[in-house]
Amino acid sequence: MSLAEEHYSRVDVKKEIVDFCKGRWVAAHYIDSEGKLVFRRYLRRKPLRINSPEEFSGIINLRGNVLRSIYATANLYWKTESIEEVYDLSNIRRCSPVWDIDGTLSNWKATLEVAREIGAFLNDRGVEKSLFFKWSGNGCHIHIHEEAFSDDLLRRYHPLDLAYAIVEYVNSKTSQRVRETLLKGRITVENKVDPTRVFTCPLSLHRELNVVCICFKPTRLLEFTPEWIRPSSFQHDPSWREFVKGEADEIAEDAYKTVGGYPLRRRRRRRRTVPLDKQIVKWLQKD
Repeated sequence: MSLAEEHYSRVDVKKEIVDFCKGRWVAAHYIDSEGKLVFRRYLRRKPLRINSPEEFSGIINLRGNVLRSIYATANLYWKTESIEEVYDLSNIRRCSPVWDIDGTLSNWKATLEVAREIGAFLNDRGVEKSLFFKWSGNGCHIHIHEEAFSDDLLRRYHPLDLAYAIVEYVNSKTSQRVRETLLKGRITVENKVDPTRVFTCPLSLHRELNVVCICFKPTRLLEFTPEWIRPSSFQHDPSWREFVKGEADEIAEDAYKTVGGYPLRRRRRRRRTVPLDKQIVKWLQKD
């Protein structure tokens, strides 16, 4: 078996991927017969998804292509049955704020220094139990668990608006602290929260590097080394599942009042062309 086939045949890997992907819109990179990467977000004119071990097994080998990497949205949806549903903002049930700290594996220490500053700021604002880190090939992602928001808060604000506002707010508050490290390490911190963005799934292989995307809690940030992401001996903490309901409410309220919601939701203008999502739906519904 190839590295990817061997990795995705592991019971522990399957469980983590299925548990994380439930309710999300999934995307995947495959390796075709010529060794080229092929990106997919749809299967049989439906959103790609992994809601059960059976669905996961069904996409490992797809039309002769071998699964390489798995991604999932920050959004959790009420339904993921149709393309229309995953493009419908009212169908988003919850959304995780995600910081994308992009560097290279060779400057991993600088990347973690930036992650430490952002994590410390979030801790100071009361977000602790619901926070986890992922090392994803060349960089680090920071997640606030999507269940860290109370039901009352989500009755008043759209989850996408809250996720976008929190990332933007924290970036503005920590920019001076991390500026020197960003410049020296050639690192970027971006707010990539949008309606359809996908992020690397825990225990996915990287699309090019032979490393595994692993999760760890803030308390172990300074212990991390690249040894943790080796496919043969990766160290992964399944406690990414932990959260405290309402823990992120206070920072969410402040962020929304300061930043506002996702910017494209605030712009209302007449379109002269068919929106991209509607073009995709129309194309996929063709015979």
